[in-house]
Amino acid sequence: MAANAPSKLIQDICTQAVKFQAKYDNCVSALELDPKAASADVATLAKISIKLGISNITDTQNYIKNLLKNASAELQKPLKTCLSWYEAATNSFKSAFLELTEDPLTANYDSKIAGDDVQLCEDELAREKAQIPEVTTRSNYGKLYSTISFLVTDRL
Repeated sequence: MAANAPSKLIQDICTQAVKFQAKYDNCVSALELDPKAASADVATLAKISIKLGISNITDTQNYIKNLLKNASAELQKPLKTCLSWYEAATNSFKSAFLELTEDPLTANYDSKIAGDDVQLCEDELAREKAQIPEVTTRSNYGKLYSTISFLVTDRL
């Protein structure tokens, strides 16, 4: 966490995020990855949170692609399913970003759907009894960015 206290907007968003099972400090830290977040208004914070979400989801997609190269036969199916859900999450976040100014309600919906897509990856891993802690940790952050984006775009 930064030496300075987070902005009132970030405090409000992260306090709300706790109601969605997010940890307050993780929320603040996630937003503070972009130094502009500290002084951002709602519209700017919406852009920042979605861009951070896209970055996280894309990074996780690439991570899963690399895992697939050397994955055992029993991990191939759940990882491929996860990869497809992460592709859907990327598309949801990208759509949300494009819709921010013209259609904030749809941007809000797509921000939420991105997190649902990530959860479907986690559901597949659980169903297949595939324990991949690195993917789960990354998924938790993907869902966090979805929650943050959902809460911020709800204020537009």
